[in-house]
This record gives sequence, C-alpha cells and structure tokens, in this order.
Amino acid sequence: MRELFAVLERGGVIGGSSAGATIQGSYLVRGAPEGNRIMMAPGHEEGFGFLRDAAIDQHVNTRGRAEDLRPVLQKHRRLLGIALDEATALIVRGDVCAIVGAGTARFFAAPEAPALELVTGARYDLAARRALP
Repeated sequence: MRELFAVLERGGVIGGSSAGATIQGSYLVRGAPEGNRIMMAPGHEEGFGFLRDAAIDQHVNTRGRAEDLRPVLQKHRRLLGIALDEATALIVRGDVCAIVGAGTARFFAAPEAPALELVTGARYDLAARRALP
C-alpha cells in the first residue's frame, strides 16, 4: 500500500478493473466473502482509499446495478458514489477525473440526489462533487 501511494505521489498511474476498480475507493462495496450481491459486509468494507470518501461500483450496465449504491450512501452519507459501466474508466489527477471508455460513469453526490451520468470526454470534480465544463 505504501508503495502504491508513493507511485501516485510521484504522478504515476495505478489501475484496476472490476473488483480492482472497486477497492480503490475508501469504502469497499461487494466485499462479502459470501458473494457480490451483498453491498455492505461488516469487516469487509475498507478499500485502499486511493479515492478518499468514495464508494465505487462496477459492471453497472451489464448487471443492472444503476441504483445499488443508494443504501450504502444512505448509511455512509459522507461518501461519493461512483458507478461505472463496463469498458468505462476514470482518469484521476488531483480532485478531477475524466471519463473514458464506451459506457457511462454515474456520480451520486448525496444519497437522495439523482445520479449524474457522464460519458467519455466529460470531467468531474471529486471534491466539489460537480461536473466540469
């Protein structure tokens, strides 16, 4: 972990897909040993924290998961929810991310807020929780 954070501090790149994307948030969804349908599993909720105060879900379009983050965000109100479609990624520099790929990235700024759906080329301010021009 220390070395991965050091890579980021040097401006390097880390990445992951599927569970490798999810674990990059500070809150780990779908970490239950019993299966990936369980969103919150006590003892299995800590992600790596490369994206602070964030919970990241994946395979959203192919598995019908567009709203699955809501219960997590209702319980942990400080979290930013990020839901990624297949073949979609975020490139993060500081507090700004750019969406790349074939699908949509959905951002949930608050549990009751509608998801903001962004596609390739769009940018999002993770700290301010808003889309950028």
